Amino acid sequence: MDVTGYIVPVGTASVPVVSMSADAQHVVIQNQESQSDTGAYARDGGMFLLHSEFTVNSPGTAMFSVLTGATGMQIEFYEIISTISNVRAELVEGATITTTGAAIPAYNLNRTVADSHDTVFTSASTVTGGSAVSAEYVTADKHAAGGGSTSGKIQTLEPSTEYAFKFINKGNQATTVFFQMGFVEKYNGYNDVYLGGEDGTSFRLRGGESVYLPMGQGQTLSAEALDSATVGVLKQD
Repeated sequence: MDVTGYIVPVGTASVPVVSMSADAQHVVIQNQESQSDTGAYARDGGMFLLHSEFTVNSPGTAMFSVLTGATGMQIEFYEIISTISNVRAELVEGATITTTGAAIPAYNLNRTVADSHDTVFTSASTVTGGSAVSAEYVTADKHAAGGGSTSGKIQTLEPSTEYAFKFINKGNQATTVFFQMGFVEKYNGYNDVYLGGEDGTSFRLRGGESVYLPMGQGQTLSAEALDSATVGVLKQD
């Protein structure tokens, strides 16, 4: 019996991953994409870190635009620190936003992988209307070394949509805010593969998962994905 291993790129159109054989086959298929887990995203080069330090006057608000790419964006964690005054941080959806200045870079947490992401972060001069769909309140004690809030709250933003981050000074003194956020762009199905047989049935192979399939003589197997993915195939016939 011969054992063969190979890699197949999978996209939105169905592609064959196991071809027909005159003999029965034993096949193992593994989705090569990351598991839907913060640690796996970071290790595999799918997570980016945005960080910024800025002053918020009193009264005053610091504002940023977040324009998502074609697959949207998922926030995996974030941290907000204020040195002097209490700060209310908001994620605003459906606002009219005026941006200013150059894009703010974000960096891949795996430094062997390129800092290539579709989401664009920019400072904003005005944010009008919209709804605060998520908020945090950071308390800062003037007699201590400031205050902070760390969250693992996962939030998924829609594709090709502009959101605003607002940091509102609730105190009577200017304060320095430090903000950092980890995010991914290949998540919630974009890292999954769908396997289908000749009868049109299919099942979902999540990122990092593998499956063993005994296949009869003359059977084939195809796959597709919501975005782009890679599967590894090991077969014996």
